[in-house]
Amino acid sequence: MTTAALTPTGRKTHRYLRLSLVFVVFTLLASVAVQSFVVSWEPFTVGWQVLPSISHYFYTPVRSIFTGALIAASLALLALSGRGPAPTLLDIAALFAPLIAIIPTGINAERPIGDLTCPGTDDCVPGQYLEDARLGVAVYVIVVIVVVLTMMWIRKHQGITTPSALLVSSIAVVTAAVFAVFTFVPGLNDAFPLNFWPLPQSLHFLATLLFFGTFAAVPILHARGVADPTEKTPELWQKVFYRWVAGLMIADLVMLVAAFVLRNSLGGFPLVLIGEALALALFAAFWWVQTFQRWNDENPAGVTTVD
Repeated sequence: MTTAALTPTGRKTHRYLRLSLVFVVFTLLASVAVQSFVVSWEPFTVGWQVLPSISHYFYTPVRSIFTGALIAASLALLALSGRGPAPTLLDIAALFAPLIAIIPTGINAERPIGDLTCPGTDDCVPGQYLEDARLGVAVYVIVVIVVVLTMMWIRKHQGITTPSALLVSSIAVVTAAVFAVFTFVPGLNDAFPLNFWPLPQSLHFLATLLFFGTFAAVPILHARGVADPTEKTPELWQKVFYRWVAGLMIADLVMLVAAFVLRNSLGGFPLVLIGEALALALFAAFWWVQTFQRWNDENPAGVTTVD
């Protein structure tokens, strides 16, 4: 009988679910790279066309992959839920990924995408995409409420007490409420007239920043030591690698905030695109190394059912 046949199903599921998250990130980056080299698909024309950010590829044929990858990443992060601060942060990050997918970023007349543009210099979401965004947020709110109530019922009837689950549920409800208010209450866009806070596209940036910031905290925790009681102690080179990833991700987040505030002064330089791609690549690299560090864990945090 082979070793693979003796591996518990739960452990195998944990291994390949973690690997799938790396492949989801690779799929998203690959789709952006391919689209950047294809000016037109009909007629097929090869060239070089880089958009300001990964989020702007929502307005290209990448849209289906962009949306699907973020939803898949959210499900994978939630499925890997476990004990300790790191898994809790991954659960929180999973709350923001769908919002990045369903609320488009803004474009303007100075940076048109194909035939899509907005008048003036302020960013806006083209009208034909606003209804999609509103529908997406409405469904997001409904799903959050249903999931939170379902998990509360399960924990109550199973006698499971998990402070981290209460925290994640509370953040989910608050997030759904905030995004619903800013999406559906009339006049809020006029209440925030500053150019660096236009709605709803800044909601997209807010979700993006919260997503990147939350999962950037995971390698930071691991750089400081073991972040989960069931985790195998990393080797020296792994600790050094985690520290480098953590430092680079902090610097990258600072750059992303600066790039968003100064986006109209960059002269078309895709600094946000570079920052987003770097953040995804760093997390994928961290996740790949940690997956094989934990490959033979006897009791992976994401497999157990009770904290």
